Amino acid sequence: MQTEEKKRKDYFEYLSILWRSRRVIVIATASITILAAVISFILPESFKSTAILLPDTDKSKLASLGSISNLASLAGLNIGGEVATAKLYPTIIKSESVLRNVIYSKYRTNEYEDSVDLIRYWKIKENTPERDYEVAQKALREKLSISMDAKTSVLTMSIETEEPRLSADILNNIICEADDFIRTKRNTNALEQRKWIEARLEEVKADLAKSENNLKIFREKNRVVSGSPQLLLNQERLIREVEINSAMYIELKKQYELARIEEIRTTPIINVLDYGRAAAKKEHPKKAVIIFVSIMLALFLSGSYCIVIQKYSRQINDWRNKFKTLK
Repeated sequence: MQTEEKKRKDYFEYLSILWRSRRVIVIATASITILAAVISFILPESFKSTAILLPDTDKSKLASLGSISNLASLAGLNIGGEVATAKLYPTIIKSESVLRNVIYSKYRTNEYEDSVDLIRYWKIKENTPERDYEVAQKALREKLSISMDAKTSVLTMSIETEEPRLSADILNNIICEADDFIRTKRNTNALEQRKWIEARLEEVKADLAKSENNLKIFREKNRVVSGSPQLLLNQERLIREVEINSAMYIELKKQYELARIEEIRTTPIINVLDYGRAAAKKEHPKKAVIIFVSIMLALFLSGSYCIVIQKYSRQINDWRNKFKTLK
């Protein structure tokens, strides 16, 4: 009972202190709020553009090579069983191979009459062009946000810049550069696969011709084989060799044509659900949030200050006197 009574007494005492100090609290809160409002209007505006990429569903037809892919892997080629490309999107998108061209591309902006690259737009002026590029690359990576859903592999990427159209242009340019990079790598891989298949095809073709010729010679020498188990066995062995080489040749020929198609294919690789678009509303600064937080913080700090100063003034004075004595 005494504890509850003491808490009630302290509560009313705090309210009394706050009411007596209302002028100080109002002035402090108003000053901090005005300062926060001024800062929120001074802060540069930024506009966010977002794009959504779907997993790579266009699996290479070369992956259907089946058991032949095992032979190719021994030769150092990756025909089947490759890591899903979509899992590599975050690494590819933020790689120097992709971002270099994005940085040096020309963009239309509100600040400049002519098209400018990102180094000029961000007014980066270091000692050397190499250093300019490094600073721009770091800035672009910091502005670029990438997240991937672990279950669906759907990738969401966004970027914030000072202009809405510029944000969308940079984001879409990154998508194009990443797609070009992946397509170039895939076509290069298809070229290597086609060369390997072509070489193997010539070997199998020679083996097939040899096995067919051996069967022909055997049949010419042995017109009747039904009466000899040994001749029947030899004939079956030769026929089986022709069939195996023929199946290998047919499969390799099919995969050779697929590799040629893959090598010259120019269709987009990245599956884009939503391209970046110019935002109609700025992302930052959020002026209303800044002002609201400033008001709450100012009320709390000013109120706490008044309570401490008035309720514990005697203790504070004692501490001051002790401190002066020690000095």
